[in-house]
Amino acid sequence: MGNIKLQLSKHAWKAVRTTSTVTLAATVLAFLPVWIWLQVDPVITVRDIYISAIGLPLLISPACSIGIQRAHLKVRRLADRNEYLANHDELTGLPNRRAFFARAGELLARPRCSTDVFVCAIADIDNFKRINDTLGHETGDLVLKSLSSALQDFAPEGVTVARLGGEEFALAGLFASETAARIWFEALVRETARRRPASLDVTISLGWCVGQSGENLSTQLSRADHALYEAKYAGKNRAVKARGDVVRIVSVA
Repeated sequence: MGNIKLQLSKHAWKAVRTTSTVTLAATVLAFLPVWIWLQVDPVITVRDIYISAIGLPLLISPACSIGIQRAHLKVRRLADRNEYLANHDELTGLPNRRAFFARAGELLARPRCSTDVFVCAIADIDNFKRINDTLGHETGDLVLKSLSSALQDFAPEGVTVARLGGEEFALAGLFASETAARIWFEALVRETARRRPASLDVTISLGWCVGQSGENLSTQLSRADHALYEAKYAGKNRAVKARGDVVRIVSVA
């Protein structure tokens, strides 16, 4: 708590110093031309007063505005950067868990056609620990980036993709039908295997489910996660539909 107070105090003092500096600079800029004018011509007419009243603000304002706008832009850039870091995975650039729940939640609550279905999925890189242990974390990072690129390129409009953490990724969105979702997930598994970085044997297992009426996103993710275990148990490199939706195991090897 003391650190927070200290931090707030530092920011407050910085604001006071900035305000004082701007005020002093504006005063000097307003006073100096008038003082010089009086040295040259001690007698100032009404017309000269009007000229000063109009001309000095026109000279001072741009200088003050430039400084203020530069500070504003710097703050805005920092705020945008902080917002990006708070909602994106630093390695892959994909939305993180926090952003996924926010975006997928919006999609789940959005009005849609009666034929559309909301689908949630979890994908996991097969044997990722072995890749890290035998080939190093740099190669592991390369695999993660490769999968992220494939997901971003391959994801249809209306589907949000995120990295939940480690080698686990989440997908959620609206599909025209359950069949359309199944076809896309099968194609995604094949596309991932096709885009093997540096000739590595990289595949994914994927579990997915169709959202049920009144079901929240966490429950859907849990069902998709159980389907993911089914995919791993069945031999990996495949997509599995959640048991509650009637399991379909599809090998794409």
